[in-house]
Amino acid sequence: MSDASTVTTFPSDFNRDPFPLLRDLRESGPVVQVSLPDGLGITRWLITRYDDAVAALGDPRLSNGIDAPLRDIDDPASLPPRVQVLLRTSELLGRAMANMDPPGHTRLRKLAVPAFNARRMEGLRPRVRQITGELLGTVAGRPEFDLVETLAMPLPVRVVCELLGVPARDGQVFRDASKVLAGYLPDDETALASIRDLDAFEKHIRALIAERRARPADDLLSDLIQARADGRRLTDEELVAMAGLLIFAGHETTVQMICNAMIALLGDPDQLAAVRADHGLLPAVVEETLRFDGPANPGLMRYATEDVEIGGVLIPRGACVIVATAAANRDPRVFRDPDRFDITRAFPAPHLAFGHGIHYCLGARMAKIEGEIAIGALLDRYPGLRLGCAVEELRWRPGLLRATVELPLQAGPSQKGSAHE
Repeated sequence: MSDASTVTTFPSDFNRDPFPLLRDLRESGPVVQVSLPDGLGITRWLITRYDDAVAALGDPRLSNGIDAPLRDIDDPASLPPRVQVLLRTSELLGRAMANMDPPGHTRLRKLAVPAFNARRMEGLRPRVRQITGELLGTVAGRPEFDLVETLAMPLPVRVVCELLGVPARDGQVFRDASKVLAGYLPDDETALASIRDLDAFEKHIRALIAERRARPADDLLSDLIQARADGRRLTDEELVAMAGLLIFAGHETTVQMICNAMIALLGDPDQLAAVRADHGLLPAVVEETLRFDGPANPGLMRYATEDVEIGGVLIPRGACVIVATAAANRDPRVFRDPDRFDITRAFPAPHLAFGHGIHYCLGARMAKIEGEIAIGALLDRYPGLRLGCAVEELRWRPGLLRATVELPLQAGPSQKGSAHE
């Protein structure tokens, strides 16, 4: 058994191009210790290779209860604001499936799965097309626009809000709160503002839950309120956590997927032309984007409840762990020529962008549908579409998702209506 005693500190601009460092760490060992530029000073154990990542994601000793180190703090108010945000987020989302292990996770997932059945998700396509057309219509005739603000950011917010039955006027409240999970907090002022955003989110969603309990509607929140598993229904706290998980996880990750797909396609004229000619390739574009530059970077957080041996390395009990899906998805032991974006790729194994096993993302199908429709509409409407700046000039948000601050696009010499609207 080997150790991984050296700690690698991630640079503050890690998200600008994380893959060379992840490649070096993957080749240096199956598990390495790292420190993220989040200001918390926590050493984490990073699992870097595909087979080990799959094993880790299925190991019950690596708990999804990542808030465990925070549970015994006596005086939260005395902590730095950035730690207070973690506590507030844990309090809000601690009862969400993504932060639980069996048997609690099993019960919650049993309640939620019927609401995300394939028929319901596929039934979203007409509305997603309509919303996409409306959003792109706001920049009709403009020679340049920001993809993030125009489409990639508002589309998933509107879709998940409509699915849950959240009024459109509340969308900004949920968008503000979701930023807490996606980015590092640069200072105390931002951290305190984030706590206020989380408080506002909880107030809004609790009021909506009370309204739906009194007057059920044809929406996902009403279905979750009425659902039963083993004779039990979701509590208000569980409903808040479930709604938060759907809005937060289903928002920022889809923004990233749409933008990174367009960056990759617009940088490869041959593959771009192929997708323009055959929209049947859109699912392949989404899958390859998720592998090549997926939402979580470096990966998914876990907490070791016992000593765990991974790849011959002992991870001690109480360790904070990152299953580096971004590194695993480019592991040359599994994926041929892994650093190349290739929409014709034959997958010898599934990518891990949405996790693996019992915690596989429940909203994965919804995110893929949004990605396919958004990308297809952009290519249809803008036959001359191109990046509005060099890739090297893009600004990347610091945090656990690799997402651009903005993505300027030039519309090109001509436009046409989208067949996807």
